[in-house]
Amino acid sequence: MALIVHFDGGSRGNPGPAAAGVVIHDDAGTPLLEAGYFLGRMTNNQAEYNGLLHALDALIRLPDDEVVIYSDSELLVRQITGEYRVKSPDLKPLHEEAHRRLLKLDTWRIQHVRREKNRRADQLANRAMSHGGDVIEVELLGAGADAGPSSKPASKKPKVTAASPTVMPTTMPTIMMPSVIVRVTRASNPEVCPAPCPAKRVHTFDATVPEGLCVNAAHALLNTVLALQHVPPSDGEPAVPPMTVRCSRADCGAVFDVRCDGA
Repeated sequence: MALIVHFDGGSRGNPGPAAAGVVIHDDAGTPLLEAGYFLGRMTNNQAEYNGLLHALDALIRLPDDEVVIYSDSELLVRQITGEYRVKSPDLKPLHEEAHRRLLKLDTWRIQHVRREKNRRADQLANRAMSHGGDVIEVELLGAGADAGPSSKPASKKPKVTAASPTVMPTTMPTIMMPSVIVRVTRASNPEVCPAPCPAKRVHTFDATVPEGLCVNAAHALLNTVLALQHVPPSDGEPAVPPMTVRCSRADCGAVFDVRCDGA
């Protein structure tokens, strides 16, 4: 069974009062979540990313399935797939958090759709903006992995939460972590890679994921990078030796040498 996700986000004023809408259903059309989330004051692009984060929060609570995610923001989709770099300092932490949450899903893909194909998510976002609070029409039960859709039928009137708005952070504190050097030892196939990795290119991982890597390469590298960052050295030598990692996309072909800075 596949899970189908539509999300949208926007603000009135850019920046201004903002909200996001999320719709999740299975491939039979059964609704699992229909909600609008009030976000407070932010830009349109920040609201789009917050819509994705709310959708991923819900997906993590559902059983593992193939996930297809749709957005009418071409910028966001191309940034998530690695085709575009994230230059805005307001979007970088949201982009990084989205990647962290995507790693918790087994199988997923994200696609751009025209606005008319994303109408329901847009409606929910606009309702939340108008009410100044969350609007929940179909709600997931519980927070565990076995959570499913509510057995209660959706109310004809939206449920409005008047509590203080949930604003996703747009800045993150600087966290000092050991640097890990990733060198491309074999180039990716430029015909299939959305963010080609030329041979000898060097990326540095510290507290953040470096720019220029597609989601497949980042997914393949992160576990090794984290191991090198979190295992303390022994007698001045790295506890985890340098390792070779291949891109998780089978037809890419990129190979990376991963080692602690100075190893």
